[in-house]
Amino acid sequence: MGYSHLLNSLNRLKVPANRVLKCFSSNKRAVSSVLTNTNEAKVKVGINDISVGSEYEGFEVKSIQEVQDLALTAVRLTHQKTGADYLHIAREDSNNVFCVGFRTTPKDSTGVSHILEHTALCGSKKYPARDPFFKMLNRSLSTFMNAMTGPDYTIYPFSSQNSKDFKNLLSVYLDAVFYPKLRELDFLQEGWRLENENPLLQDTPLQFKGVVFNEMKGAFSDPSYGLNQHLVRNLLPSHTYGNCSGGDPLKILDLTWQQLKDFHAKHYHPSNSRFYTYGDMPLRDHLQFINQNYLKSFEQISPSEEVPNEKRWVQPRRISVDAREDPFAPNPEKQASAVVSYVLADINDLYETFVLQILSELLTGGPNSPFYRNLLEPNIGTGYSPVTGFDSHTKDTTFTIGLQGVHTNDVEKVLAIIRSTFEEVVRTGFPAERIDAVLHSIELAVKHQTSNFGLSMAMNLTPLWNHGSDPVEALYINSKVEKFRQNLRDNPDYLKNKVRQYFVDNTHKLVAVMQPDKDFETKLEQQEKTILEAKCGALTDEDKASIFAKNQELLAMQSKVNDTECLPTLHLSDISSQAEQVKLDHVKILGVPLQVAVQPTNGITYFHGVLNTADLPDKLKIHLPLFAMAATKMGAGDMDYRQLDQQIEHKTGGLCFGMHLTEGPGSVRSFEQGIQFSSHCLDRNLPDMFQLWQSVFNRLRLVDENRLETLIRNLVGDLGNSLTHSGHHYAMTHAASSLTPTAHLKELDEGVTYIRRVKAIAETNQFEPLLECMRDIASHLLVKNNMRCALNVTSDSREEAVKQLEGFVSSVKGSPVDQDVWTVDNEFQPSVQRSHYVLPVPVNFTSKVLPGASYLSPDFAPLRVLAGIMSSKFLHPEIREKGGAYGGGASASATGLFSFYSYRDPKSFETIDTFDRAVEWAIKADYNDEAIKEAKLRVFQKIDAPTPPSGKGMRLFLSHISDEQFAAHRQQLVNVTKDDLVRVCQEYLRQPAVQGVTIIGPPNDTTARDSSWNVEFS
Repeated sequence: MGYSHLLNSLNRLKVPANRVLKCFSSNKRAVSSVLTNTNEAKVKVGINDISVGSEYEGFEVKSIQEVQDLALTAVRLTHQKTGADYLHIAREDSNNVFCVGFRTTPKDSTGVSHILEHTALCGSKKYPARDPFFKMLNRSLSTFMNAMTGPDYTIYPFSSQNSKDFKNLLSVYLDAVFYPKLRELDFLQEGWRLENENPLLQDTPLQFKGVVFNEMKGAFSDPSYGLNQHLVRNLLPSHTYGNCSGGDPLKILDLTWQQLKDFHAKHYHPSNSRFYTYGDMPLRDHLQFINQNYLKSFEQISPSEEVPNEKRWVQPRRISVDAREDPFAPNPEKQASAVVSYVLADINDLYETFVLQILSELLTGGPNSPFYRNLLEPNIGTGYSPVTGFDSHTKDTTFTIGLQGVHTNDVEKVLAIIRSTFEEVVRTGFPAERIDAVLHSIELAVKHQTSNFGLSMAMNLTPLWNHGSDPVEALYINSKVEKFRQNLRDNPDYLKNKVRQYFVDNTHKLVAVMQPDKDFETKLEQQEKTILEAKCGALTDEDKASIFAKNQELLAMQSKVNDTECLPTLHLSDISSQAEQVKLDHVKILGVPLQVAVQPTNGITYFHGVLNTADLPDKLKIHLPLFAMAATKMGAGDMDYRQLDQQIEHKTGGLCFGMHLTEGPGSVRSFEQGIQFSSHCLDRNLPDMFQLWQSVFNRLRLVDENRLETLIRNLVGDLGNSLTHSGHHYAMTHAASSLTPTAHLKELDEGVTYIRRVKAIAETNQFEPLLECMRDIASHLLVKNNMRCALNVTSDSREEAVKQLEGFVSSVKGSPVDQDVWTVDNEFQPSVQRSHYVLPVPVNFTSKVLPGASYLSPDFAPLRVLAGIMSSKFLHPEIREKGGAYGGGASASATGLFSFYSYRDPKSFETIDTFDRAVEWAIKADYNDEAIKEAKLRVFQKIDAPTPPSGKGMRLFLSHISDEQFAAHRQQLVNVTKDDLVRVCQEYLRQPAVQGVTIIGPPNDTTARDSSWNVEFS
């Protein structure tokens, strides 16, 4: 549960944001589909008794439409009494989805819609338990549970493969949105409050607390988030987008409990709702439950006001934005960002937004795009601004282009390049082969099956459905592609004219320049301090006593054992007793081990490979992450990097290298280190895909220093952004690095240490030595000596896929050798480590990691269950509810580690003390069989999550865990007892000989004074 501002998050991940096209693939290049569907799924599953014009359970069926493009049937319904809109997607998919959404249009930046999203899930009429949302996480087998706030909507989605679980969650979610308690204490906990620094002593100073308050302080410390907020609020200023729906931290302090309740009464009504269900469960069951238990009790009202189009400007505008300094900037003098945003078409013009998404990809995607050539390759900055791209989350869609990591003196140069690049495209257009490549990626995307298809569709259809578009019409992709092709045939200047219309001649344009301010955080702290002093100065002694009393009441509520008897739950008997068995064939191709999984992959072949690096010289291993990043981006064979990228995009879903590091299932001292390589393609392109791999393995072109510089600088920018987004992961990775050999390697390959190393390389401007190391890596590694492969294919394509793979393997030099994949490190000595990475942010990411048990150890299962109990029963109430952090918990991993963590946390040492207290709490065994059952259910949520056809067999191939071992682990989980939990807690967690602790966050007086802490200023 939390604020998921999709407008910002998708942009900063550089994922195409077009809602309809994005939902079909996780491949950032693949935006939609053009194909004659070959999936033979029964698209009418669960709706055979439904007909147009009929009335069922208070709903009238408006339309039933088969969408062959996506092998589904869409049913549109309207609730007759309230006018609630309903979309059901019938599809042969057991991962069923529910979502209810509301148009929410805040008129200020107090974060009312965001805080309401939190408090609605804190207890309801039928389920008055405190925080039923988090309690249901432990009483369910859901594959997804969350709630999300967008710029003008709020949605509550979940998914589950279990029909009983689906009904349980449906009841909890509907009661939460339509009959929430919205208690004052919930508002104080989730929103904001004044609280004494020592909650037990009234004479200690007051301070601001609150989950959303601290969450948004963390969000606004991220420069990309702050920039995005300024862009939206200034580009679309006249209505709801002129405000921050997530909440400006200092404006949150103006929100009252009454305003929250009023906002719910206005927006959370069936007449303002949109219901979505997906999957193979019967539609009529859903309709009956929703109508009988909820909708029939409401009368129709006028829905929330529609968001108008922004009145178009006659002149461009410009703003300046301040941000915190970037501690990972390779050049401290180059921290500015220069971006330009344009207002484009109405979100309801589905064909036009389809064209704009394609146009966005043509303009910015990959090294053959004009902006990549003109903005990135001169190495003026460190890469595209994270807000770059087309976005259709708002009523008027937008496009932003810009550069980050720029010197202030180069800002005008960047803006001039942006102008001239659009003018260049108007003159020259796009090469036909580039357009074909993008359309190929469209075709491939929809055939690529994912395990969360229905969930992604719900989230991605929401923005346009929210503004009145027909969501079903958005699913007909082939017709849009054909119209696009016809427009190109009819008018060779079609895309040139679009660029002229939307960019060259568009006066609704906003230029934003963001510059670092070394006093940025200090100024925010002072502003908060001023507000605090003003609020405290206006308090009488009676007011202060009332605040203290109210906080004592909140503390008592938070400390009270939560009565969850009212909540529905699953039982262990609802879990399948049998683990899925995947039929795999193991053969050798010219001595190279091959695993084959025949699966319904919908006409796509998935190829995976691992190159063991045990024999690679140690001096080269340190550069493996950068080799993996650059290898397929430098050129190969007779192709330079542009030509290679063009062929990859035209024939495959991408050629990828990545780091491979897995622990031995039976020992934390054994591991397999290597490079993983993978790709997928339409079956008709099998020869081309393996020919490309042949070129990469045999004739990799690692010579272009300028190209490598571009890649490194872009990487630095991406890594710097990721630290504030995922600081808890970096904290856990670093805290673990002194405990096991693999954890140490992981820190070197992807942790804070890696970020600092990449930054240092970028600072030197000497890239030839790195290229020389990469050439050495290629000569040692790109051979078949230590190679193993896997194919996931249909039965029809298996023979051809194996034949093409054999041709590839035969072309690669080397001689396969039979050897153990495991490296055993008996020299590594675990040690105590305490580190504080100082960042200029107002919140902390903390972690404490202890040695645990390996996957095959009988103690791993109880440690895993113990982590779940600690998280839900102790750490969540202590760290989030009382402490005000956005999140916190514990996890036991198969890597032989037990980790504690907190995320966007106003505290550091207090939280580390909470980690220690959690151990003592667990040893006292202050929990019952129900708590143990809930923890087991939470583990099974993860290990039994749905796997798409492309991923079948990958557990064995990548982690060397067989189906039999997995089944044994599942049974061990079922058998865990209270005695097991107390035993492993005492043995592993109470007095560990070694441990790692890491804080990532602002300066801390304690670490500065204590010499046992290693303090590093990034």
